Amino acid sequence: MNIVMTSSDLYSKLAITTFKSLFINNKDVDEIVIYYIGDKLTDESRNNLINLVNEHDSAEHSRKIIFVPMPDHFDKLTGSNRNGQTVFCYCYFQDLLPQSVEKVLLLEGDQIVTGNLNELYNTDISGYYIAAADDLQSSVYKKKIGMKTTSPYVNCGMILYNLKKWREDGITEKITDVLNSNQHMFFYDVQDVINYTVEGGVKVLPPKFNCTTAVFLFDYKNMIRYRRPSTKCSKEDFEEGKKNPVIVHFTKNQVIQPRPWVEECYHPYKDYYMEVRSQTVMKDEPLWKHNPEKLNKFANFLYMKVSKSLTASLLGIVHAYLYPAFLYKTLFKTK
Repeated sequence: MNIVMTSSDLYSKLAITTFKSLFINNKDVDEIVIYYIGDKLTDESRNNLINLVNEHDSAEHSRKIIFVPMPDHFDKLTGSNRNGQTVFCYCYFQDLLPQSVEKVLLLEGDQIVTGNLNELYNTDISGYYIAAADDLQSSVYKKKIGMKTTSPYVNCGMILYNLKKWREDGITEKITDVLNSNQHMFFYDVQDVINYTVEGGVKVLPPKFNCTTAVFLFDYKNMIRYRRPSTKCSKEDFEEGKKNPVIVHFTKNQVIQPRPWVEECYHPYKDYYMEVRSQTVMKDEPLWKHNPEKLNKFANFLYMKVSKSLTASLLGIVHAYLYPAFLYKTLFKTK
């Protein structure tokens, strides 16, 4: 099982808990190789990762970590409005990882693995570039970035890559052209770039493999109100993800900002996250401070005190229509 993660030094501290949960829930996997692309990792952070992997390595169950250098030229790429240069790696694993790696699973440091990944990793993606869970974007948003409204738009926090197909079809050149063209409006930067570039070559996975925070906030009906998606998962898959998630992704949204490593978090998987973290070198790390903005406070008040349905409907208007129409042009100074 090949795993890849890319992060700043700060998020490498979170990665410790992600990897600990990976090892706890995948003891039956004979070999796990982690390819780690860190941006300016300190020696302490690097050693913490190495020590964790060595702790779970054995003759019967091999666990390895291989550090891959962050390319210097990424700071010259354009197109990233919201995240750092580390996310550009998501577009170039086919070049950054050894040619012998033909399939790799991307995980992020703001996730916790809650189940076995064999079903996910063994998914047949021979005819696809990637497999991921639908991010439930609106038709307005998809049109804004140049996609068909009938095409799925997936969340790139968890991606199963078919690197063999990326290399065969020259996706490196295509994705570089998109990044450098300056002809697209990308709010979610690299996530948009990937969805746009590999459109038509995406296998959609059920949400249990990437259960974002919103899944736990709303029931299925209100989730549709909240996201106004042009493509969506079934109610059965949605409920299964909420009940038996395999990967929990602690995404931010307007209602809940704090994640488990931040003060004032009330995510349903906070306790599990802290239990896993308590088994790592990060167990005594102080929680990050929580400083919500006025919009977040208002959304949280609506959700907690007024009506979940009303909250979903109002946020749906913002998310599905206002963002792609004009808000992000103002917020992120993009064209």
